[in-house]
Parts: sequence; structure tokens; C-alpha cells
Amino acid sequence: MRATSAAKQTHKQQTERKQQARTEVRRTSSNRQQSGKKRLRLWAVLMLVLFVWGGYTWIGQSTAIANKSSQLEASQGVKAETQAKLSDVQAEIKRLQDPEYVSEIARKEYNMYKPEEIPIKVTGEGGGE
Repeated sequence: MRATSAAKQTHKQQTERKQQARTEVRRTSSNRQQSGKKRLRLWAVLMLVLFVWGGYTWIGQSTAIANKSSQLEASQGVKAETQAKLSDVQAEIKRLQDPEYVSEIARKEYNMYKPEEIPIKVTGEGGGE
């Protein structure tokens, strides 16, 4: 009987060890599940932080681009006005190189006449008719 009781005790010890191992496996699997959840939460928080940072950067750059675009439009408007004035000045320079135009300006603005010309001034309303 002693052999049977020793075998029974050994068998009991083995079953107890198996049960302990199962509970340990259960504990480790629940630990794995918890650590997996922790990793998932950490990954979600990291992704959220990255998305917020990316959005903040995108909004800041969009604002800067909009400001630069408005400055560019204003500068192009000023450039167009300056180009128009430049073309007017260049046309005036070409006209001033014509002697007839210069003499016309001298007559109108400075009352200068050629020696053989007699100036006629019309006074009153209606132009002397």
C-alpha cells in the first residue's frame, strides 16, 4: 500500500504542479493581454501626438503661404503700375526728341514763339467768334 500511496502522492503533486502551471499560464497570458493593451494605448497616444503636431505644422505653413501669396499679389500690382509709368516716361522721352513737339510745348507752357510768328491771344468767352 505504501507504493500505491506514494504513487498517489506523486500523482497529486504532479496534478497540483500542472494546475499551478496553468494558473501561471493564465496569469502570463492575461499579463500579455494587458501589456498588449498598454502597447496599443501607447501607439494610439503616439499617433495622436504625431497627428496633432502634423496638423499644427500644416496650419502654420498654410497661413504663411497665404500671407506670402497676398504679399506677392500686392508686389505684382505695384510692379504693373511701375511698368505703366515707365512706359509713359519712355514715350515722353521719345516725343521730347522730336523738335516740333518741343516747340509746341515751348509755345503753350512758356509763351515762347519764333521770331517771325505773331502771337494772337483770344480773350473773352466764345473764343472770339
